[in-house]
Amino acid sequence: MPARRKPSTAWRSATTTSRRKVSHNMGARNAVILGCGAIGPVHAAAIAEAADAKLYGVCDIIPERSAALAGQYGCKSFTRAEDVLADPDVDTVHICLPHYLHAPMAIRAAEAGKHIVLEKPVALNAAEAGEIVRAVEKSGVTCCVILQNRFNPSVEKAKEWIDRGELGRMLGLRCILTWHRTPEYYRSEDWRGKWATEGGGLLINQAVHMLDMLYHLGGEVEAVKGTTDTRVLQDVIEVEDTAEATLYYKDGKKGFFYATNGYSGNSPFFVEMHMEKGLLRYTDNRLLLIRDGAEEVLASDSAAELGKSYWGKGHAKLVALYYRSRETGVKEYTGLSEAAASMGLLDAIYASSKSHAKETVHTY
Repeated sequence: MPARRKPSTAWRSATTTSRRKVSHNMGARNAVILGCGAIGPVHAAAIAEAADAKLYGVCDIIPERSAALAGQYGCKSFTRAEDVLADPDVDTVHICLPHYLHAPMAIRAAEAGKHIVLEKPVALNAAEAGEIVRAVEKSGVTCCVILQNRFNPSVEKAKEWIDRGELGRMLGLRCILTWHRTPEYYRSEDWRGKWATEGGGLLINQAVHMLDMLYHLGGEVEAVKGTTDTRVLQDVIEVEDTAEATLYYKDGKKGFFYATNGYSGNSPFFVEMHMEKGLLRYTDNRLLLIRDGAEEVLASDSAAELGKSYWGKGHAKLVALYYRSRETGVKEYTGLSEAAASMGLLDAIYASSKSHAKETVHTY
């Protein structure tokens, strides 16, 4: 497996102003989206819904893409990131760029005194995540990482039941993700499917959500043993499309993980937590409690309104919570240090696949 590295490419980013105005609350924080590709419009819709934020502008190196999204929302259109970072009216930047640009752009934003909403993954690896953590801490800005599945009602309810302790301690957990990515998906953006620019494949892009679930619901992981492979898209990508791993938690339990993006469709992900007094099972966008031979629905998730249905509705909720937290001072969003933990898991799985041995999980 080639070394996971990052090129030194800097993201270029003259501004034009659209004629329409964005309706917003007085005092709302001005936000600019950096990157108007697949996920940028999801952020635009989420910001537009957030009570404490205003979509001030969007930015993309492809002028037509930036202008189109700006025209939809009646905001400024930028083509240079440096102009966004130099604008004193910009409070927050949403980084929706290719993976290899997450760390350098987040660091630049922090140094410019801009608050940050950062799409997953945090960076290409835990070391880069650490560089962002230090830059954010030094500048004193806030950073929210978009790990939106934490905010699906079923996941929130599962966390509530686990923390309450009514079902006793967790004995183990398992997670399955079977999604679909076509050759056209990878060919549509030249940074995808490459170690240098995507940082990996399935694990770092799609399954990073599941790694976060295994950490968020299960607790701290001490070591992993896993494999990665390219079984379906081997003629298209140089990175993995399939992965499995056993997770060894610090409290002694084990977790089991399987994921692929070579399936024929996008299935809702599956997470099961084996508790002393029953099972918590997240499947088909519902959380089930199974105990004493009976099954009860504890929570249900509705389909996404801002994007792909299998993503859930967490984007809008998380973005709204982040901006509300900025007003109230009560943190209700996924912070940088929490999100960086999944990068340590990811690094360890890649290392284990290469060494064929159990690998310790290191964070930044």
